[in-house]
Amino acid sequence: MESSERNNNKTRKIGGKKNITQKPSGTSLIQPANAQLYIDKEALASLALVQEGLLAPISSLASSASLYEGVGAYLTPFVLNPAGKKNQEVLKKSKQGTRLEIVSDGKKVGWIDVQEVFKVDKRMRAINLTGIDSGKEFERIYERLGDYGVCGKYQVDFSDILQAKNNLYTQIKACNAKKITAVVLDGQIFHRAQEKLIRDALGESDLVVVFLLKPYRNEFISYALQRRCLDFITENFLVREQVCVIPLDDTYLFMGTDNALLYAMVAKNYGCTKFIVPQGMNLSMFYEHNVLHSVLDTIKDINITIKGEYVYCNVCNMFLDSQTCPHGKHHHIRYNTESIAEFFRVGLLPPAILVRPQISAMILSSLYPNRFGNLQKLYCNLIPLEEGILSPKSEEEFYNELMHLYRIPSFI
Repeated sequence: MESSERNNNKTRKIGGKKNITQKPSGTSLIQPANAQLYIDKEALASLALVQEGLLAPISSLASSASLYEGVGAYLTPFVLNPAGKKNQEVLKKSKQGTRLEIVSDGKKVGWIDVQEVFKVDKRMRAINLTGIDSGKEFERIYERLGDYGVCGKYQVDFSDILQAKNNLYTQIKACNAKKITAVVLDGQIFHRAQEKLIRDALGESDLVVVFLLKPYRNEFISYALQRRCLDFITENFLVREQVCVIPLDDTYLFMGTDNALLYAMVAKNYGCTKFIVPQGMNLSMFYEHNVLHSVLDTIKDINITIKGEYVYCNVCNMFLDSQTCPHGKHHHIRYNTESIAEFFRVGLLPPAILVRPQISAMILSSLYPNRFGNLQKLYCNLIPLEEGILSPKSEEEFYNELMHLYRIPSFI
C-alpha cells in the first residue's frame, strides 16, 4: 500500500533527559529507538481494511514473491511502498526482524515487524492500481510510490472501521436481519435513481447497508454534505430502521477497473448476504463455454445481482429499468451524476425529477453561502407568506420555496 511521507521533527527523551535532534555540519544524527515510516490517512485506512478482515481472503501485505501471484490480480494493490526520501532511507537500512513505527499526521498509529524489503517497479504498480498508464489520476498514484516495498506483520489503530462494524452489528441484531443487501454509492449527488435503487432493495431485504464512499481527494461535494443528504432521505422517505449507512474509505485500492470486486468482498466480510451492482460500475466480463461471466463469479457465499440502468420514461410516466421499458432511449430521462452535478457547479436548481428539491436546497445553500444581497426582501417579494408574517428565512428555505414556484403551471 502506498503512502505519503510527512516531516515529523520531535524532541525525544534519551536516558531520562531531553535531547534536541539537530543536524550540525559533519555530525551524524542521533537515531530514534525505533525507525519510523510516515503515511497519510488514506494509506492508514487501506492498512486497516486488511487488518479488520474486510478484504479477506487478503490478510497481509504482499511480499516480493506474492506480488503478482495468488487469488487474482486484485492482490497487487496490497503493497506498502511509501514515497519520500526519509521513508526510502529507513527501508533500505531495515533488516528482517526490525520493528518500524508507523506515523500519520504526527502521531504514532501502529507498527510493522519487517519480514522483507524489496524493490518495486513504480510504473507497473501505478498501472496495476489505476488500469491506465497516463493522466492526472495515474500521476497522483505514481507520486505516492517509493522504490522499496516492505512486508511483515503489522498493527494500526483506526477506530472509524471498528465503529462502523459495531453500528452495523447492532442494527442487524435490533431487527433480527437475515437478508442483508449491500449497495455502494459514490454520493456526489444523491439523485432519484439512487433512491429508487435503495427502495427496491428494501422490498426484498430485512436490512439494506448503504456503503457511502468517503473520498480522500478534494471533491466538489464534501463527504459531510453527502452524508447529510443521505441521512435526510433515510429519515424522511425510507424505512429508517431498515437502512444502515456505513462510510467506506475510498482509497486508491478501489481505483482499478475491477473495483466492484473489492466492494463485493467488503460487503461479504461485513456480513451482507447480497450485493447489488448498478450497471455502469467498472466490471470485467468474459465468455466461457458461451456463458457470460464476470470477476464477481469468484466471490462465494454472497448473492450478487447486476442491476440495469434506472431511467424515467416520459411515456410510461414512471421509474423503471431501461431493459424492461418498451420505449426507446429518446423517451428516457437518464441519471448521470456528472451531468447533474453541472447544475450545481453553475449554481442552478436542477429539475425535481432529477433531484429532490430538499437535497438541491441543501447543496446550493452550502456551495454558495450568502449569495443573495438581501435574502429577506427577496423572500418577501416573491414567496407567498402563508403564516402572514415574515420571519427570518435561510437560503435553504428560499431554494425550497423557489422550487415550488417552478412547479406552478404557467397561464400562458
